[in-house]
Amino acid sequence: MDLMDNIKERIIYLTKEIKRHNDLYYRHSLPEISDYDYDTLLKELVTLETQYPELKQDDSPTQRVGSDLYLGEKNIPHKQRMYSLDNAYSLEELKSFVLKAQNDLQVKYLDICCELKIDGFSINLFYKNGTLMYATTRGDGYVGEIVTENIKTLKDLPLKIPFAGEIEIRGEVYLPVSEFERINEERQLDGLKIFANPRNAASGSIKLKDSSEVKKRKLNAFFYAVGFTNQPIAQSQSEIIKLLDKWGFPVNMHYIRAKSYQEIVDFCNHWDKERYKLEYDTDGIVIKVDDIALQEELGYTTKSPKWAIAYKFKAEEKISELLDVAFQVGRTGAVTPVALLKPVSIAGTTVARATLHNIEEIERLDLRIGDKVRIIKSGEIIPKVLGVVEENRPNTHLKVQFPENCPVCKHKLEKEEGGVITYCVNSACPAQLQRRLEHFTSRDAMDIEGLGPANISLLIENGLLNSIEDIYKLEYEKILMLERMGQKSVDNLKEAIERSKHQDFHKLLFALGIRFVGSKTAKILCKSFNNIEMLINATEEELQSIPEIGQKIASSIVKFFKDDDNVNLIRKLQELGLNFNSSDETKNDTAISNLKFLVTGTLKNHTRNEIHKLIEKNGGIIISSVSKNLDYLIAGESAGSKLTKAQKIETIKIISEDQFLDMIDLDE
Repeated sequence: MDLMDNIKERIIYLTKEIKRHNDLYYRHSLPEISDYDYDTLLKELVTLETQYPELKQDDSPTQRVGSDLYLGEKNIPHKQRMYSLDNAYSLEELKSFVLKAQNDLQVKYLDICCELKIDGFSINLFYKNGTLMYATTRGDGYVGEIVTENIKTLKDLPLKIPFAGEIEIRGEVYLPVSEFERINEERQLDGLKIFANPRNAASGSIKLKDSSEVKKRKLNAFFYAVGFTNQPIAQSQSEIIKLLDKWGFPVNMHYIRAKSYQEIVDFCNHWDKERYKLEYDTDGIVIKVDDIALQEELGYTTKSPKWAIAYKFKAEEKISELLDVAFQVGRTGAVTPVALLKPVSIAGTTVARATLHNIEEIERLDLRIGDKVRIIKSGEIIPKVLGVVEENRPNTHLKVQFPENCPVCKHKLEKEEGGVITYCVNSACPAQLQRRLEHFTSRDAMDIEGLGPANISLLIENGLLNSIEDIYKLEYEKILMLERMGQKSVDNLKEAIERSKHQDFHKLLFALGIRFVGSKTAKILCKSFNNIEMLINATEEELQSIPEIGQKIASSIVKFFKDDDNVNLIRKLQELGLNFNSSDETKNDTAISNLKFLVTGTLKNHTRNEIHKLIEKNGGIIISSVSKNLDYLIAGESAGSKLTKAQKIETIKIISEDQFLDMIDLDE
C-alpha cells in the first residue's frame, strides 16, 4: 500500500470515527472519549484534508457540527444558525486566538467578554410579540427538535418578555450537582445505567416524552446569547447579558469585560480553582470579542464563530491505591462493584470510592487489589478509575474477582443475557428489602398509605418488617410502642393494609417488581392472563404474542416465575388473602371504546386515578401527552399548558368532568 492509500484510509477512518462519537455525544448522551481526545481526532482530520483536499469525504464532519436530531421527531428550522465553538486547551492557544482577532481587525487591543462555560445542553427559545412561541434543541445547527413543554418546566423561565418584535434567546440547560447525584443514586439502586456527568443527564432529560418526569429532574438554565432578532437590542455581549437579566432570564453573573490579556488569564486561573464550589458543572471559560459590530466583521468558519473560543479546563488526575472492591446490591438486584481507595484529594473533595460499573469494566482495567490506580472525576463529578499504574506492580497482587453469589443473601448471581449487568434474582434478598417494600407499597402499586420510606425504615430497624409478606402479618400492638406511632396512625395503617388486599390484579403484578414490567405493561398482561397461575405457566412465545410485549419483557417474566423464591412469595401472599385474579369488567362496546383520553387540571368530584379507572373500564385509552392522536381532553381547574396546546388542535374535543361522566352514563 503506497502513501496516498494510507492517507486515504486514515481519512476514511477518522471521518467514520468522529461521526460515531458525534452520535454518541449528541443523540445518546453517552460519550466514550473526552473533549480533548475528540478534538485531537478532529484536528488530525482537518490537517489531512488541508494537505490532501482531493481525498476529503463528501460527508466530512469538519464541515458540519454534530446533531442531536432523530428521524420522526418534530423539528423546526432556526431563524439564525447555531454554531459550535472551537476549543483551546492551553493559555498559549488562548493567546493565539486573541492576537489573531486583533490582527484580523487591525487593532492593538480588544475588549473581551469572559463567561463561565456551562457544561449543559444548548437550547433556543423563540419569542414573538413578547410571548414564548416554541423552544428547540440545537439539533444540527440549522434545525432543532421542538421541546417547548419540557422547557416550560424550567425554574424562572419567563414565558413573556418586554420585547415587541421577533427574537431568539439562547442558553444552556443544566442539572444542579445535588440533583445529578440524587438521580444517579436512584438509577444505580434501580439497576439502571448511571449518567456519566450532569451534561449527559440534562440532555437525556430535556428529550423525555413526559413533561411531568422532566419537572421531577429539576433542571435549570442560564441564558447568555441572542440569535435572530428583527431589531438590534445591544451593542456588545456584556450588554446582552445585562438585558437578559433585566428581562427576567436566569443569567450567570460570573463574567467580566476584560481589557487586557492578563485579565483573561487571571479570570481563567481563578475559576479553574473555584469551579468546584459551584452548584453546577463548568468545564471552561468562553472568550468572546465583546463588540457585536467587530464580531460581525470577523465572521464565521464553516462550523464556528471566529470571534469566540472555549478555553477548556484540564481534568485533575491523581494516583491512589486500590484497597479493595465492594459489591453493592440495588432494589432490582443489580450488583455494582465499587472501588475502595486510599483517600486522595481531587477536584476540591476527598475521594475514597469510585464506581467500576460492571464486570467488564473490572476485566478491561485488569484490576488487582493493592494496585496503584489513576483517578479523575468524570465530568468533574463522578470519581472514575482511568487505569492501572503497571510500573513496578508486584506479582503478588490478586486479581479482583466478581462474586458468583450475592454478597448479602448468597443467592446465585445471574448476568443479563446480551448485557453487562449482573443481578441477584432472590426477591427476599435483605439488601433489596427497603427499596422493594417502597415499590410494593407505592401509589401505583398496592397504594398503602402510611407505609412510606420513613415508616418502612422504622419497622425494619425494629425487626417488625423483614419481607413483603410481613406487611400482612404486622403486630400492631408492637408498632404502637414505637416513637411517632399513635393509635390513630396505627388504625389507619391497618385499614390501608387490609384495603390493599383487594387491589386490582394488575397493581399487585406491578408491585412484585418484575424487571421491565411497569404499571402499563402489568395492565396489558392482566387483560390476556386472568390469574397468576396462567402467568406463571406462560411461555415466552405466548407472552410475545401479546402486542407491546417484546422478547426482553417476555424473557424477564419467565425468568421471574422460574425462581422458587418468587413463587413462594406469591403463595404466601395468596394465603394472606391478596387478589391474584383479574375481574375484567372492561366493556368492549361503549361510547368511548378505543378513544384516547388525557386528564389535566384539578377535578371536582373524582381523583385523576379514579377517572383513569373509569376510562379503562369503559374501553377507553389513556395517553400522556397532547397530540393529534388525542380524542378528548378532560380539563379541570388550572389545566395549564396542556389545555392551551389542545385548544390549538381542532380534532381534540375538550370536555369537563361532568361531560365525561355523561358520556359513560355514570350518575354522580
